[in-house]
Amino acid sequence: MNYKIYQKARDAVWRILIDCGVDRLPVDLNHICRQLGVGVYRYKDIKGLPEAALQADGLLYFRDDMPVILYNQDKPSVRIRFTIAHELGHLLLGHVAPGEQAIVKREQWMTDDPIETAANQFAIRLLAPACVLWGLGTDTPEQIACKCNISMQAARFRAKRMVILRQRGKFLSSQLERQVYDCFLPFIREVRQTPGGV
Repeated sequence: MNYKIYQKARDAVWRILIDCGVDRLPVDLNHICRQLGVGVYRYKDIKGLPEAALQADGLLYFRDDMPVILYNQDKPSVRIRFTIAHELGHLLLGHVAPGEQAIVKREQWMTDDPIETAANQFAIRLLAPACVLWGLGTDTPEQIACKCNISMQAARFRAKRMVILRQRGKFLSSQLERQVYDCFLPFIREVRQTPGGV
């Protein structure tokens, strides 16, 4: 992945966690969407969606300049969480802007598309912030999946990245990352003091 794309997604996640006052895991996506004024609806709540849209896990579009995320309610809850975070990534990374008329279909399986990759990077970083996992001492995919309420597939991906980040030892080297960590610090202390909390 292009480092500039990675960096943009990473920094956008840190800013949104700070700006929305997120301070515990699992990250409350409903709170973030409310703070940002993003409507979130199930496909079955919206009448007349095109068939092509219904085949995607989720989509983002603007209705009267209001961002709206739709998701397939028939998917597992962990996949729905990733889908909503993915669509937030498209919004916050500027992939879809107000005034666009068409519904933009976003599919998570398009890993060779840099826009989709960026939205996936945003989603996993939003749902499983590395500095928080580091602070908790959460390493295994099972621990990450449980703490972050994400799929095992996403948790395995994050666990592999955590190994690399730990080897580099560069946690809290950014001012933004330190701010995120400080927001989560009471939660980190609470979990670490609870027997079996990690």
